Amino acid sequence: MEETKEPKSHIPIRLNILFLIVFLFFAAIILRLAFVQLVEGEQYRHELEKFSIRELPISAPRGRILDKNGAVLVSNKPVYTVQYVEEQGQDIDEEKVADRLAKILIPDGGKLGTDKELLKKTIELRSTLPVAFDEKKTNELKALITPKLQLVPKQEQVDSMSDYNLVKTALYVGLRVRSPFDDKERENVINKLKTSMKNGNATALDGLSDLELLKTAFNANVQFSLTLDKEDRDDLIKEVKAQIRQLPTPAQLSDKSDMDLLRYASLFELDVPLPLTDQQRQFQWHKLSLLQEMRSPQMASYIPRRVKVNITQQEMFQIEERRTELPGISVELEPVRQIMPDPDGTAFGTHFLGYINAIRPESLKEYEAQGYNAIDRVGVTGLEAYYERYLRGKDGIMDVHVNKNSETVEKTMRQAPEPGNDLVLALDWRFQSKVEAILKEEVEAYKKKPTTPKEFKDAHVMAMNPNTGEILAMASYPDYNLNLYYDRKEFNKVYSSLILPNESNRFIYTPYPPASTYKPLSVMIALQEGLTTPNETIYDRGGLEVGTSYKRNWKAGGHGPVNARRALQVSNNTYMYEMAIRLAKKGTQGWEKQFSVLDFYNAQFGLGVKTGIDLPGEKTGWENPNLYYGNLADAMIGQYDLFTPIQIAQYISTIANGGYRIRPHLVKEIRRGTTDPKKPGQTLTLIEPQVLNRVNIDPKYIQVVKEGMHLVTQPGGTVSRAFTGLPYNVAAKSGTAQTGRRAENALVVGFAPYENPQIVFVVVAPNSLKDGTSSSDATGPISRRLLEAYDELNPGVLHPASPTSSSTTKP
Repeated sequence: MEETKEPKSHIPIRLNILFLIVFLFFAAIILRLAFVQLVEGEQYRHELEKFSIRELPISAPRGRILDKNGAVLVSNKPVYTVQYVEEQGQDIDEEKVADRLAKILIPDGGKLGTDKELLKKTIELRSTLPVAFDEKKTNELKALITPKLQLVPKQEQVDSMSDYNLVKTALYVGLRVRSPFDDKERENVINKLKTSMKNGNATALDGLSDLELLKTAFNANVQFSLTLDKEDRDDLIKEVKAQIRQLPTPAQLSDKSDMDLLRYASLFELDVPLPLTDQQRQFQWHKLSLLQEMRSPQMASYIPRRVKVNITQQEMFQIEERRTELPGISVELEPVRQIMPDPDGTAFGTHFLGYINAIRPESLKEYEAQGYNAIDRVGVTGLEAYYERYLRGKDGIMDVHVNKNSETVEKTMRQAPEPGNDLVLALDWRFQSKVEAILKEEVEAYKKKPTTPKEFKDAHVMAMNPNTGEILAMASYPDYNLNLYYDRKEFNKVYSSLILPNESNRFIYTPYPPASTYKPLSVMIALQEGLTTPNETIYDRGGLEVGTSYKRNWKAGGHGPVNARRALQVSNNTYMYEMAIRLAKKGTQGWEKQFSVLDFYNAQFGLGVKTGIDLPGEKTGWENPNLYYGNLADAMIGQYDLFTPIQIAQYISTIANGGYRIRPHLVKEIRRGTTDPKKPGQTLTLIEPQVLNRVNIDPKYIQVVKEGMHLVTQPGGTVSRAFTGLPYNVAAKSGTAQTGRRAENALVVGFAPYENPQIVFVVVAPNSLKDGTSSSDATGPISRRLLEAYDELNPGVLHPASPTSSSTTKP
């Protein structure tokens, strides 16, 4: 039988061809790699050195702040700054560098923390302390830690824990836990803690963070509902187990160093005295402060970090001499703010110029979204903060060429920095300086009087143009030099005693009772609402029955017959009580609704609402929640709601200019920044007067009030002594505010000249009066000298264009 031949397969041939192709492909790749490495390697190495580029920001000079005449109030000055940058490829012992640096740089002299805080900060920064216990102290430390370790649960117990016990265990072994609270749960825990507390510290609970609140609740064994999401619970279980694995058993403590034992003591929040001298403690705090800046986690490692700003020239020389011992450290010149010193060496513009500082970590993302860098400084208070986007310049860009070892090969300026815009203020620095000096002299002189309450500590004065809203002066005493913010050593010396008590801008933050300075508005409300007429006479016998209580006039026996103008001249209370009773009777829906009438007129004049001043954080004052019948009478004499001095200034300005509420402002012009201090930049923005509203008061009633305020400064008026003999007419109103304390507040407000107001003034002297002393005693001399200073610097402005009689319509 003939054998059948099977057809021969072509697959092996095809596979061989495929293998050949693959082989040739890889051979080509290998040959190319060899060529690149051996033949062109040197060229590519040069290219790498040439084109490995990093962008470094070059800080732009911040814009200046000038007075109306171009005098520079705030500028920039170059200072030496210590910087640290961790170059890639460098193995830097940062703790050793910080230790060496701390021996060169003078400490800032800040307040030192406790040993417990020092140990905690050391551990946070992964640092060490030069401590060594004797055998007895070491055994005592072990004895403290052992019972804490014995309370740590076994790993196998963690899975079955309740959420409450899991979180409690996590905190016990030193883990940070995300807040498990919503607002309702947080409030519930706080209430339970307050109930369990008997030591009077319950009010401190409201300010605790969620983590601190958790710890406090667990330590007090307060039971509360706590539920974790499954994912959060699973993650926390893993973290707790990992942390327990890292903890030693009590038996293993004998193998641990003293520093290890201190770490465990800190973890369990034990208070262990450290074997350090006071000098050693100060040095360790100093070193840690430098190390903290070097290890700032908010910035990329290639961005230089400021370690210390404004070092001395001697410190700079010492660092330069030891550069080889301080890898990563350099000294650079950079600008910091410089506030013009007052000619007499005292502070200037403390409460409106403001200061700048590093961006806070919690605000960093917000600023980075606006194009800021982590090393930038921003305005924190005052004009520096309000006009941040104008004052901030445009940073330049430096291209830094580095090699494979991260060594700088070349630096190229890609984009030069552009200076920020300049602010031109409406005030004359000479007038501001004089007002500050007057305030200081008068406050110190008043303190020496035997009748002055010991509670009297401060006073505040401002001046404003009622026709434009321009702030002409703003001064508080005590004040302090803003340059202290740029000298940490001097700052730390006086922070608690001088800066902290006087840091707040009282003009926009602190509300005061307006007292009798509110009475001009009370009269206008009464006239506008048809409660009385300008010439209606009311007989004052010393007080009036208001509801179920008898409210007294400040003068025993009363002032006899008074009308609208005379009520202001002598600051009569009874007239205002009568108007309050009439206002209450007018209410068709009950007297309670009549408080809204007062609120309406208050807002019309800028009281109880934001004025719009160009300073950050303005408050609206304080609205009294009580709506009793007698409160209407209290409100009409200015003893009800509380208003800020800037609100009172806007209110008086509205009267002075005939009924226009104008936005107050410090800045009158914004100019393009320039590097030539002698050459002003182009005007970008001119701040024009902005009328916020015209008040709903008949102009003839405003005139009645202006006439009454003029009478206040004439014979028989409550502040006539303060303004007697001036060559121009002044309108004013004083006030004595009851505070419920031993001392009372003194106020005086007014404007000049009466015929054509050009300046409004407000003086507030808290806690300056006792029974029997007049408001004008504390505030009158300040207001008079303010007007005299303004007249001296602006001759003719306060004098009428043509002679006019000083007489007014008689009551």
